[in-house]
Amino acid sequence: MDHTLAFWPPAVAQTYRDKGYWEPLTLGEQLRRWAETHGSRTALVAGDQRLSYAELDARVDRLAAALHGRGIGLGDRVLVQLPNDLPLVLTTLALCRLGAAPIMVMTALRERELAALGALAEPVACVVQDRFLGFDHRALAERIQAGLPSLREIVVVGEAGPHTAFAALDAEPVALPRPDPESIALLLLSGGTTDVPKLIPRTHVDYAYNARRAAEISGLDADSVYLAALPVAHNFPLASPGILGTFFAGGQVVLARTPGFDETFPLIAAERVTHTALVPALVPLWLQAREWDDTDLSSLQVLQVGGARLDAETAARIRPELGCAVQQVFGMAEGLLCFTHLDDPDSVVLHTQGRPMCADDDVRIVDANGHDVAPGEAGELLVRGPYTIRGYYRAETYNRTAFTSDGYYRSGDKVRRTAEGALVVEGRIKDQINRAGEKIAAAEIETLLVEHPAIREAALVALPDTRLGESACACVLGDDPALDLAEIHRFLAAREMPRHKWPDRLELVDGWPLTAIGKIDKQALRARLQPPLTRPTPRDYIEHRLRIIADPLQLATRLAQAGLDDTLTLYERDGEWSLGIGVAARLDLNLERVRIRYGEQEQSWALEDFPSAVDNALAALPINNWRAYGMARFELARRFHGLPDADTRTELLQLVVPEREIRLRQGEALLRGFSQQAVDHLAETLGRLDSNHPETIELPLRAVQAPVAHENSEEYQRMVAAAVAEIQAGQYQKVILSRRVAIPERIDPVTSYFAGRCNNTPARSFLVLWPGFSAAGFSPETVLEVSAEGWVSTQPLAGTRALGETPEEESALRAELLTDLKEVAEHAISVKLSFEELEAVCDRPSIQVSELMSIARRGSVQHLGSRAGGQLAPGANPWHAFQSLFPAVTASGIPKRESIDAIGRHERQPRGLYSGSVLTVDSDGTLDAALVLRAFYEQDGKQWLQAGAGLIALSTPQRELQETREKLAGVCANLFAPAVAANDHPEEACAS
Repeated sequence: MDHTLAFWPPAVAQTYRDKGYWEPLTLGEQLRRWAETHGSRTALVAGDQRLSYAELDARVDRLAAALHGRGIGLGDRVLVQLPNDLPLVLTTLALCRLGAAPIMVMTALRERELAALGALAEPVACVVQDRFLGFDHRALAERIQAGLPSLREIVVVGEAGPHTAFAALDAEPVALPRPDPESIALLLLSGGTTDVPKLIPRTHVDYAYNARRAAEISGLDADSVYLAALPVAHNFPLASPGILGTFFAGGQVVLARTPGFDETFPLIAAERVTHTALVPALVPLWLQAREWDDTDLSSLQVLQVGGARLDAETAARIRPELGCAVQQVFGMAEGLLCFTHLDDPDSVVLHTQGRPMCADDDVRIVDANGHDVAPGEAGELLVRGPYTIRGYYRAETYNRTAFTSDGYYRSGDKVRRTAEGALVVEGRIKDQINRAGEKIAAAEIETLLVEHPAIREAALVALPDTRLGESACACVLGDDPALDLAEIHRFLAAREMPRHKWPDRLELVDGWPLTAIGKIDKQALRARLQPPLTRPTPRDYIEHRLRIIADPLQLATRLAQAGLDDTLTLYERDGEWSLGIGVAARLDLNLERVRIRYGEQEQSWALEDFPSAVDNALAALPINNWRAYGMARFELARRFHGLPDADTRTELLQLVVPEREIRLRQGEALLRGFSQQAVDHLAETLGRLDSNHPETIELPLRAVQAPVAHENSEEYQRMVAAAVAEIQAGQYQKVILSRRVAIPERIDPVTSYFAGRCNNTPARSFLVLWPGFSAAGFSPETVLEVSAEGWVSTQPLAGTRALGETPEEESALRAELLTDLKEVAEHAISVKLSFEELEAVCDRPSIQVSELMSIARRGSVQHLGSRAGGQLAPGANPWHAFQSLFPAVTASGIPKRESIDAIGRHERQPRGLYSGSVLTVDSDGTLDAALVLRAFYEQDGKQWLQAGAGLIALSTPQRELQETREKLAGVCANLFAPAVAANDHPEEACAS
């Protein structure tokens, strides 16, 4: 064993031996065992050549003897650059049998990369094709040899010229020194694209386990036929499970020189291929070819896709169009492999990259400072385990940052973990600047900047910019205090760098802030460079309590009518009507940024991690003991679930911290404001309105009707039928589809709110009167409730019947609801999903269902209702819970991602606030989010209602249309036109 390299610590290695992960055999000895077990069975098909396991073993023996005779032996390195053909397999196995490590090089690499790899690994020989795809690899090898003293011999497949012909390498087998099974078997290349790839040392024992276990999870057996279509020099088709995994299973390997359908489809048909693997970019080409190609692909059972994230829409096409299952594979040549399992549901197969394949894959997901992120949150993937390397080959300096001190490999992949334990790859840990819509990779500019003679180190950071969104600031460490931005621009222009990538600002620094893991802390740099939000001494609300005699609902409504401010939010919770009046601070969040405004000051951040961004923005408020009122639009869920949304400007979450506040309970009012004058004014207004019989002009109010029965009814039924067909086809289990109904004339939102609340028994009610937008509603349930102590609770309602006209009719409808299989099934799957979503953010032992399938009366309808809750896990904040539970399952469907995607496809326009949330959040961590369903809306002179129904496989268009009619009628019955007089008394609405 080469003890200059980074191997597993002895105690860890012994654990892997004891658990049976590492068998004490070299790959050459594994081949011998395969030949003894499978003998005459076909092992490999390459063109017109077919080798049995016994023949393959014998050919490898003879090639190993010939290479040994040419001086290649134990511990040597050999550069191998060959296409998918028999010589590549023979050479790789023969070198492993010799104990000489092949350096597996893609045929696309050229002189710059090969020269650097050669200087690092010092190969004694190289094996190349004479020409491949029109390129002269023999000439390339000659150029490399000219600058590489260690390279003694060039072996050429094909026309060898003055070099050794591969075809001539044949000798009688001889006894060879036995390699150490825990020594390096082969060297793979890292996946870097901007730098020379690093060399990945894989040992015989870890790589054998890699291939063997991958074959098990992929369902390979002795009857399997694996098509190696991707370049075999890559880890995926070589051993994940690839060629080696197929050999472990006793199956047959078929080699394709290219992955194009013109070559692979005939091979699949002729050899009855059962398994193959592609990268995502190739899948659409295969699918497109099937539109006109009728080659018999019926033998194909599994298409593995890896190397990058496969989008769910393409993944969903594979089974119907190619006739086989899709298995997502996520991994790295450095080790870790994740697979979706062949029996996983579509929600896992289509939308995740699978689970780690070994119980001892030790995975962490961390933030920029190396701290574990909260459950469900995205971060960098760190891993160690029985087949993940502990260091790159001869890269001691680089290894100090690529690996943690306790042996975790820093993958650079940005992932999050689902409640099921599967990983979802969000991309790489990005260091980008979004300047006027153009994405600029910081590393690209930094690499050029350090080539300037006056710059020793450089970091490019993004700063908020009102015009550009983000501007680029170059921070440089150097020796020339006169260096200016104009010189940087001239320097980059001379290197043909596009103008939009030039830095907008230059800062000379004398040192770097560093993270806990020794990287430049760009967040700290931004804080230094960005003018901080000037935080005065935190403001406190002045509070005053007084007695009231009016009913809180009536008094809250009169206050809403009093014109206290053009921004007012009323929120009812547990017997308290809370009014937020005016704007002291405001938070706005869209797809790209979260922005906080306080007075004349503003600060914004790129939106990377939703829970942390919102929590940090609110923490910056210079106000004590605040309560914020706001709205979350349904389309925020598309961001949470990684679905595309073209409109990056729409505010998806808006929160307002009010200048003044009134909280009303029976017999008591709490007044809050930043000045005594403001509180006194509230007290005076309250005193004037606080009466059971205030002096007002009472004029009759006129009810407004909307065409709830027929508007959009035919279109809605067609939409329902299409979605039910998708459910029956297994695309998802449940979806809530809605229809919008216009209100033909203006309504009075305050009076209509009061009337609706008088005639409803909601879990929450709200009234939003903001500039340009108003809404009022009666929430049948909450999306979630979070206490100051971190207890999370949610109440899914699913399953609906009308209340009926009499107690007897209500009782009969209730009995029908409790025994309706469709409604009970709909409710059960909603409760199950709520429980799973709580598991993502709560301590699992704390999660409980405290109420199951009770009846909740809400306005004119009754529902099946349950309640589940749990304690937030350490490191999670209320916004983690919001992200996990929003939108309410009863407003979207199951699984949420697929149902939200279906809603976007079937409904004609964004939902906005409908099925989103009106919410309050307090500085102590209390968060209360009401589900917006039974509501009316007004914006830009248009008023409307919206209602939906939950669809499952048993649903019918007529029944679901009737459910929307019942829900819409319950809201429509309480709509009233504006009063003739401004001080019209709202109680008239209750009596009408």
